[in-house]
Amino acid sequence: MQNFFNFCFEIEFYLKIAISCTIVQQVFYWLLHDTKLNLITEVLLYWLVGSISFYILGIFIEKGIKSNDVFREKLTARVKKVKKQAFPSFTVKGIITGEIKALIAALIILYLAPEVHRGNSLLLNLGWFLMRIVAADFCFYVSHWLLHKKFLQKIHLKHHDFQDSSSFVAGHKSLIEYIIVTITDVLPIFIFGYDITQLCAWTFIGNAYNLEGHSSLSIFFIPSDFHDLHHTDFKGNYGIHGFWDRVFNTLNPPTKKPGIMFPVSLIENRIIKSSITLDRSIKSIE
Repeated sequence: MQNFFNFCFEIEFYLKIAISCTIVQQVFYWLLHDTKLNLITEVLLYWLVGSISFYILGIFIEKGIKSNDVFREKLTARVKKVKKQAFPSFTVKGIITGEIKALIAALIILYLAPEVHRGNSLLLNLGWFLMRIVAADFCFYVSHWLLHKKFLQKIHLKHHDFQDSSSFVAGHKSLIEYIIVTITDVLPIFIFGYDITQLCAWTFIGNAYNLEGHSSLSIFFIPSDFHDLHHTDFKGNYGIHGFWDRVFNTLNPPTKKPGIMFPVSLIENRIIKSSITLDRSIKSIE
């Protein structure tokens, strides 16, 4: 039973990503399907969607949700407490440097990746995004696992300046790690090809779950303290989510956050509570 719930727990995350991306892709398709885009326009669009959504979503989580004591207490996923840290503040130089890197990355990706026009078929897009997240999770798992090996560990230490975490820690990494992570993220694009509407949707939702994953909150996508434990313990939980860590036996078991947004955890929690209540009733009768 436990293995069944663990499997459903991982699949729920993948399905949330795929369904959310499919919905957002429909919006981009509706906005762009009558518009002829050349390479430069696609690059600028891809870059702007990624950059604007990163800052807007991050500020919304940090200044909107986390600044509210009630929301923060209710949505906090972190169970293993660590000493609070002061997070780096934004600087003009840091923002400009980050945006130049993002723009160059967008240009290289769209110049090299094969473009495939897939239209707005819901089923086709859902399948593409489902393959995309499973493949991206595997690629990220492998690269992240390697970054924790001694010969590459120094590259990754900047990201691990923080045992505690905050949304914008997602972007706190060295240049070499940024390149490695970017290559990792785009590998599935070279396998499956890209449609600009799919790519924009993936970038938007990718920012959403990445920022949430570093926020120590469970809002919609992140159903546990999976990545919090990785920052706390510096080992295990190398994937985007726990599927590949379960497969390769590197899982640091997370605490699941039950709630209406996380139906698998909610059902599992209620079954466990019912089982405990039943056991106590039987023992009292005996």
